[in-house]
Amino acid sequence: LAAKKCFEGLSDRNTPRRRAVATKCCHTPTMTTATHFVMTSGGCGGAHITKRRHPARPSAMSPGRLRTAPKTPVNVASRRKCLTVVANVVPQGDALPPPAVFNAVLGTAEKKAAQDLSTTLVLGFSAGALIGIGALLMSCVGASSPALATANPGLCNFLKGAVGLPAGLTLVILTGAELFTGNVMTMCSGLLAKRIEAGALFRNWLLSYAGNFIGSIVMAYLAFGAKTASAPAAKAAVVGIATSKVSLSFGVALCKGILCNWLVCLAVWGTMASTSAAGKVLAIFWPITAFVTLGFEHSVANMFLIPHGMLNGAQITVKDMMLNNILPVTLGNVISAVIFVAGLHFWAYGRQD
Repeated sequence: LAAKKCFEGLSDRNTPRRRAVATKCCHTPTMTTATHFVMTSGGCGGAHITKRRHPARPSAMSPGRLRTAPKTPVNVASRRKCLTVVANVVPQGDALPPPAVFNAVLGTAEKKAAQDLSTTLVLGFSAGALIGIGALLMSCVGASSPALATANPGLCNFLKGAVGLPAGLTLVILTGAELFTGNVMTMCSGLLAKRIEAGALFRNWLLSYAGNFIGSIVMAYLAFGAKTASAPAAKAAVVGIATSKVSLSFGVALCKGILCNWLVCLAVWGTMASTSAAGKVLAIFWPITAFVTLGFEHSVANMFLIPHGMLNGAQITVKDMMLNNILPVTLGNVISAVIFVAGLHFWAYGRQD
């Protein structure tokens, strides 16, 4: 009915003259320019009539050749005098499809395998320190809110997840640092696809793990020296976090490690899928926030959290830290990265026909 009214209104001689909008089409110097007038109907939104006031003139530079101004390349469905313009340009997204992401993972594995030992170790140190920064932020903000934890523990856990470790992993990804938990997925994918050798895999795992541990310990000492947990609430938080982590049974720590690195590796996968910095940050935020909120265990984060708690007075020995947490959590992190991320996506996208 609206279209019908539009047609009738446009053909009615008694209808007042519509607003005329002049648009000039400019092309290359050898092409003729022409002026078009668009009559806009006042009662039919989106319906337009385009008329040519003057025919195109022959070009002075090429006599005898009549060049008309080319029409605008749009898909137009016309009926009578009312035109409907159909947009046929689909904006491209900023994410790769999953098979392309798996290929990007394989390319990353090859680059890491060809990297010299000192670079891997230094970038591993950087990753451990940056994850330590995120864990420190989590401890001093979300974990240091006892009133909120009492009144609304769910919201307090979400705050711990949203503020801290997502920032740490974002810094790791944007600086190209070597994080052991992500490297397990990346290098195992390359090994399954026969793009790297087993020796390159174990070399990368060993150097990145050692670098992460050293960087985390250094950051723990720096945070302690800076007295970042000097406030009573903050000190109680960091001591309580460290104590609770070494109080887990082997099986519980293992399962928490499996669930944690499944999400962490998917965050790394998401950063490879995105082609923009903003997309990478968003891909990191939700998986990392989820694992911290749910209380899962990340071996590299614990390399900072437990020593930092020990420096602030937690009654924990190195043996307690290694056997009760770091060992089972690291094993769980490896299992999830190998089976549930690298193995699963290799089966879906990497097998040869």
